[in-house]
Amino acid sequence: MHRFFISPDYIAPEDIVFPPEQARQIRVVLRMSAGDSVLVLDNAGLMYEVELTAVTRDNVIGKITNRQTATGEPTIELTLYQSFLKRDKFEMVLQKGTEIGVSTFVPVVTKRTLVQSTEMKANKRKRWETILAEAAEQAQRGRIPKLETAVSFKTLLTQLANYDLVLVMWEGNDGLPLKATLKNNEHAQKVAVLIGPEGGWAEHEIEQLREKGIQIITLGSRILRTETAAIVASALVLHELE
Repeated sequence: MHRFFISPDYIAPEDIVFPPEQARQIRVVLRMSAGDSVLVLDNAGLMYEVELTAVTRDNVIGKITNRQTATGEPTIELTLYQSFLKRDKFEMVLQKGTEIGVSTFVPVVTKRTLVQSTEMKANKRKRWETILAEAAEQAQRGRIPKLETAVSFKTLLTQLANYDLVLVMWEGNDGLPLKATLKNNEHAQKVAVLIGPEGGWAEHEIEQLREKGIQIITLGSRILRTETAAIVASALVLHELE
């Protein structure tokens, strides 16, 4: 059954009037008609079974036939601090991270990122939020992951105290093995994974993280591209801790 994330503003006690974008998708792309059923999620924890009652050029309206708690969310809250990458690579991390179960994405500006500004243009944010929503629908998530405002490395350091466990992926030879680290922190509920840019973390950044008591982690003897490391690390953390 097709799934749509829709703002609660469009959801009445008994009926749903679909917003223009979703209405067009139902009518033009999916070619659905009255009598067909879809699932609607309000991104606030509820899921609705909806029978379409009107599919016209002007409106798509549905009747709520059942409501229940949304499923598909991980039992831990994973935040991915992803250093800025080239657009296609960053968007792949957003898409695949959403499918895996990342709860929050935070873009980071580091010494070696190509982007050196934390400003996020409105059209870029809209595109990225669309990628997150579509990936969440495809993966049957119960919520769309949050996309936070980009932060500098200095700001990142101030936010790490908010987590039960912080893991920095690094290609250095003295990193701790991920599996053993997770086994020793099996009760962590709020976890942050930090991924460097294409050029890797600068040495002084790693030293500042060490000074904060952050665990520096290795993913093994093979060097992964940063976008690969983000997906692999997120998947392994969720697999081990869920």
